[in-house]
Amino acid sequence: MPPRKTTTTTASPKSASAIRTIGPAIPLAIALLGSAVLPGGKTTTATSTPNGPITSTEPQKCEGDISDFRACHDMYPTGCTVSGSAYDPMLNELKNQIKWGILTPAAMQPKAVISTLDQLNQLESAIQKIGLNQKNHGDATISGKLTDLGEGSIYGVVGYLYAVEPEGAESSNCQLAKDPPDFQDVDYHIFIGFDPAVAEKLRSGTAITSAEKHQSMVVEMTPHYRDAFHQEWTVDAVKAVLGQQVKVLGQLMVDNEHFVAGQDCGVDPTNARCWRASVWELHPVIDFTSCPDGTCSATSSAGWIPIGEHTKTTAAAEEAPAKAAAKGNKQ
Repeated sequence: MPPRKTTTTTASPKSASAIRTIGPAIPLAIALLGSAVLPGGKTTTATSTPNGPITSTEPQKCEGDISDFRACHDMYPTGCTVSGSAYDPMLNELKNQIKWGILTPAAMQPKAVISTLDQLNQLESAIQKIGLNQKNHGDATISGKLTDLGEGSIYGVVGYLYAVEPEGAESSNCQLAKDPPDFQDVDYHIFIGFDPAVAEKLRSGTAITSAEKHQSMVVEMTPHYRDAFHQEWTVDAVKAVLGQQVKVLGQLMVDNEHFVAGQDCGVDPTNARCWRASVWELHPVIDFTSCPDGTCSATSSAGWIPIGEHTKTTAAAEEAPAKAAAKGNKQ
């Protein structure tokens, strides 16, 4: 990640935000991972603290010199918009949590893992019945029902990497623009699918159709979490494992801003404009590993390689024959 940008803004004092009450997991046939090993197997010495406190539950207008995502999150923990238009501040606060990164690996174990499209569809069906709409995530009744379904807990998803896309301007990141080549101020939208045939197409260099891509779960890496704990998480590092089997851990949450026909295929699968199988996400992502040979188990750490390290492993494997040949020529 590039050096920190200089900013003249003054950060507000922060204290640790309250940990959300973890409700019981949704009663689905989802494989429990109580004995699973954290894929990365890493501990962290990062001193970053969780977001908070929430200074306002009302939408905020972006003002002052917001030079990058750090200034954004210091000044506006629940986000802002340039025009002051309406958004859901409580949803943004949930998206930008970094509390998971200061937990021990044992405490970061997922409650459950999603490994099929059918399991994701069951989760989607559950929220169709609770009165959710695009604007009421912070309603106490709705929030409680989402917690009962698993929101706020660490979940896992095991599937195949279909795509990664740097997101554009969003209120959760003060509507900062995506700035190539590093895209440090925006979320990464990552699409995890479950069809091995689609994954094989990607590995062979064949483009997949929009319909195939949209039968996937969205997981998101946030700039706040990447900066605090995983600066090796870049768009290129994620793209390097396109089509491979992947295992992702993160906070299960509903991004109900997309809970509408034309975006959420779970609302209307016949709508040609929908682009995601469900509004359930892992957001933020807290661990991301890949399995190059595609035979790794969800409940074992064997074979899983943290992204960022995958490129080094691949490069070493590609260089090995050349080094062996050079050594043989010298003998």
